[in-house]
Amino acid sequence: MKDNLVLTINSLRNNLLSLRGKSIKIKTSLESLDTEVDALAAALKRKITHVSVGLENLNGEIDKTDARFDKMLSDVEVYKAKLEREMGREVKRLEKELELARKNPVFMHPPEQETDPESLRVASTISILECIVRSICGSADDFRLASYSFLFPAVFERVVRADEEAYLLDTVPSSALTVIQRGREYLEWVRSECDTHLTDPNAWELFSPFVSDWWRNDALPLLYGARDEQWDTDEPLALVEVLSWQDDVAGRPLNFSPVWDAYEIYSKYKDEVYESSGVRAFEVKMFSFQSN
Repeated sequence: MKDNLVLTINSLRNNLLSLRGKSIKIKTSLESLDTEVDALAAALKRKITHVSVGLENLNGEIDKTDARFDKMLSDVEVYKAKLEREMGREVKRLEKELELARKNPVFMHPPEQETDPESLRVASTISILECIVRSICGSADDFRLASYSFLFPAVFERVVRADEEAYLLDTVPSSALTVIQRGREYLEWVRSECDTHLTDPNAWELFSPFVSDWWRNDALPLLYGARDEQWDTDEPLALVEVLSWQDDVAGRPLNFSPVWDAYEIYSKYKDEVYESSGVRAFEVKMFSFQSN
């Protein structure tokens, strides 16, 4: 019996040694596996970082492409609006001439008025108009843009062409102060009715026709002493156009060439006409009037 017990003990000892050996092998395998997992995780992390950087660069290029596309789309919209406005005016003019021709078969186009190429007269006119718009609008840039949307095609373009004598102003009209007072009152009315800036697309669609009508039917007839029927067919600038005028200074010569020419002439003779047109004396009078 003692021999059997010894044999059993020896057998158990051998089994324990075998299990210890297997345990060491398993531990070694696990340590090797951990090392491999760590290496794979590090490699995967590097790849993820590389892909992330690549995605950031790609997003940057996409943003640049989107910006260029948006700029191109904006330029196309400005050009499209400009063409539509110019063609709309021409169509309305031809329709009126056709209607007149039908009523009077012997209708002849009136002879062109004698042109006055003197740049000083153009500069004086722009100086006077700018003084009036500036005095009405003050810091209300949205109302200024809404005013320009009608004044540019209806007045400024005709002034720079200098082919219609009536549009040229040599001195500040006596009605200028009245126009400024009414303009400020009209601006206050717009502010009371519109709860946002006029360059908001919805506000522009609603209120810019009112601003154009005020210049067409009230301010300009007072300034010029008469109402021009051409104002009925003049198409105001679209919102995208006046915003382009405001924001894209470099694009003005291309997109607004007649108005740009008018301001170039005005800039050249600004100091000279400031005195001769009576603008300086008028501004002094305005300052005295406001002080009282």
